[in-house]
Amino acid sequence: MQTESRHGIDDDPERLQRAAPGPGPFSRFVLLWMGQTVSGMGSHLNGFGLAVWMYEHTRSTSLYSLIALASFAPGVLVAPLLGGVVDRHDLRKVMMLGHAGGAVCTVLIAVLLLLGHLSVAALLALVAGGAAFNSVQRPAFTKATTLMVAPERLPRANGLMQLGLALGYIVAPLLSGTLLPRIGVTGLLALDVIAAALSLGVLQPLRIPAAPPKESAPAKASMGGRALQDAAVGWRYIRERPGLLGLQVLITLMSFNLGILQVLVTPLVMSFTDAPTLGAVMTAGGLGMLAGSLLLLAWGGARSRVWAVLGFVLLQGLFMGLGASRASAWTVGAGAFGVLFTVPVILSCNQTLWQRKVPTGLQGRVFAVHAALSGGAIPVAYLLSGPLADHVFEPMMAVGRPLAPALSPWVGGMGPGRGIALFFLLLGIATVLLVVACALLPSIRRVEQVLPDAPAEPLPGVST
Repeated sequence: MQTESRHGIDDDPERLQRAAPGPGPFSRFVLLWMGQTVSGMGSHLNGFGLAVWMYEHTRSTSLYSLIALASFAPGVLVAPLLGGVVDRHDLRKVMMLGHAGGAVCTVLIAVLLLLGHLSVAALLALVAGGAAFNSVQRPAFTKATTLMVAPERLPRANGLMQLGLALGYIVAPLLSGTLLPRIGVTGLLALDVIAAALSLGVLQPLRIPAAPPKESAPAKASMGGRALQDAAVGWRYIRERPGLLGLQVLITLMSFNLGILQVLVTPLVMSFTDAPTLGAVMTAGGLGMLAGSLLLLAWGGARSRVWAVLGFVLLQGLFMGLGASRASAWTVGAGAFGVLFTVPVILSCNQTLWQRKVPTGLQGRVFAVHAALSGGAIPVAYLLSGPLADHVFEPMMAVGRPLAPALSPWVGGMGPGRGIALFFLLLGIATVLLVVACALLPSIRRVEQVLPDAPAEPLPGVST
């Protein structure tokens, strides 16, 4: 029995002996996915509990929002600098370090909380530290998926990843709201540590194949200089390939739109209804994300992934316009369902395309930059959404303003919340126009034909 490598036939008997026993590659991927999903849910519980603790003790919306920023921004800043680490080191050990570092930060928060010494500054610093450790998980997990799963099964593997995100989006808030009154914030922190321990337990015996880096690290560079050079390598790879660069712009805009929606959907809905109805709208969005993930698992994705990305981003723009068209919970709920329904399909098809086109030796650096650029749009959206809504769009749609009567038929009226609806409508129109522009550019619509597939790496246990 022989295993195939990218250079030919590998007949090393010691390697074969190591590869033979144990579950197959996809089974090992499923184990890895389960560990990462459990860890992600623990992080959601942690974030919910700490945000509630911050608000209860400060009654400050600004400080409350800082928790969200501290849990997100470090990943955007640090992720592109960790791509070289992912490419040059054992993926299993890198992921274990990320889980362990995040767990240590959570334990320190719990200890300070129990001792009564948890200041706002210490909390923000430790949340940011945990986010920095966890930022290595996404590029490492994505690269591990490429190495562990046969190319034809990548769409369903990426569908599983999106299902894990959807479950976290739906289950974690429900669990948090149920558990927080019973076990308190320290109990939620303990669950996060337990989840990290379970993930470490899954990773410890798991075998993840290694791929040689595309190039070695600069010998004389400092650690910081090496990290910057690694980020530059990832960015240069994207920049020099117009098709990938165009997809990068498209996914970044989608992330920006979702950040705006996440912040402003609450004041939009609360402008015409109550909190229980808001909860139903948010649930509809979560169910949409779950439905999209399940569809993807059953379907397996389109043969032409770039057209699937373009088509579902176009559909997302249309659903944004639908949600803004009337001051109705049913309309906004349908829009939320539709927008989040498209997200798993878009992200999975986009990720599969990049996995097929980027050499595995470069995937850590390229995926880290890709994630940082698209993810970086979200905190920008958080910062811009409030001022734009309060000082531009809401005043524009106030009763008595010159443009309000002309625009009101498009957003279901004038008054509170209709300015936010106009903002959503314009974002939906901009999304549709960008998709049309991408479809007209040959470098984007033919990216799968123009760029050759990267050479496949060996899968342990797969024999010929």
